[in-house]
Amino acid sequence: MREFKRIKITPQLILKIFFWLILFFLYHLTEYGNKWAHSARGGFLIIGSGRIPYASLPGVFTSILTLILIAWVVFFRKAGFYASITILFLRFIRLGLNLLQHNLMIMPGIFMGLVALISVILIYQSNEQIIKTQKKYRKELEEFNKSIIGAFTNCIDGKDAYTNGHSYRVALYTTMLANKLGVKDQETLDKYYNIGLLHDIGKISIPDAILTKPGKLTPEEFNTIKSHAKRGYEILKDVKIQDDIAAGAHYHHERYDGKGYPDGLSDKQIPQIARIISVADAFDAMSSTRSYRTKLPLDVIAEEIKRCSGTQFDPEVAEAFLQLYREGAFDNLRQENL
Repeated sequence: MREFKRIKITPQLILKIFFWLILFFLYHLTEYGNKWAHSARGGFLIIGSGRIPYASLPGVFTSILTLILIAWVVFFRKAGFYASITILFLRFIRLGLNLLQHNLMIMPGIFMGLVALISVILIYQSNEQIIKTQKKYRKELEEFNKSIIGAFTNCIDGKDAYTNGHSYRVALYTTMLANKLGVKDQETLDKYYNIGLLHDIGKISIPDAILTKPGKLTPEEFNTIKSHAKRGYEILKDVKIQDDIAAGAHYHHERYDGKGYPDGLSDKQIPQIARIISVADAFDAMSSTRSYRTKLPLDVIAEEIKRCSGTQFDPEVAEAFLQLYREGAFDNLRQENL
């Protein structure tokens, strides 16, 4: 049996339906006015001190109808176009039947109908061409942004053989966690992926001798490593590729209990994307072989994430990770990415 997709009720959809009903009501109102004007026998419509001949009203109402049909095309695109064409087709049938009865009074209506038909077709084609061009440029811009972000990411991961691929894995885990937390919008997930890719961009400015040092870091060297969060923010703060692009780099080492760096933020003061990246980053660090230790088993990592829930990590994000772990989401993923 065929399954039908559930229609998601959004404020935009409600507004569209409301606007459609208004236009539909106005259409019927003008149709009624048009019929009344055609049936009127001479005379004038008195409005204040002005007089409008009844004979001119059909043209007025037909012009209003044309504007309504054009509005349908502009606001509802293909659905509005087909609705307008159907209405015009039915009008031409009715006008044609009147013409067969030698009713020449409907000739202006036929003329205005042809004008409406041509206007609707031209505006629909023009509107679709504009939208097609916008989509093309948007896609080209997205591809350009992806290539720039990819180039930055390769520079980051290329600094250290042990962390090669780290940024891509963190970006992937970030989207998995975000999805588990209820983020379903693909545009938002793509944004989170890009932010995850660039979370360590500040390491570009860290000397290789410190970044790849196999032994224990001195306090001064550790402070230099910690500075990559601020440096990443400085690099990305003026980049307009997308909103919040610098948030991951700036805050992914903040802790839920406020003991992190660089700003000592806590709880929900830390942007959601940074709280997610914090878990994704820690998971990849523990599940990768580094210069100072081998990778840890998944069950040990899960216990560590659970232990640090509420202190280092946001409990909600930690629980999302644990749910994915219990579902086996990471079982084969780590092998594929090593």
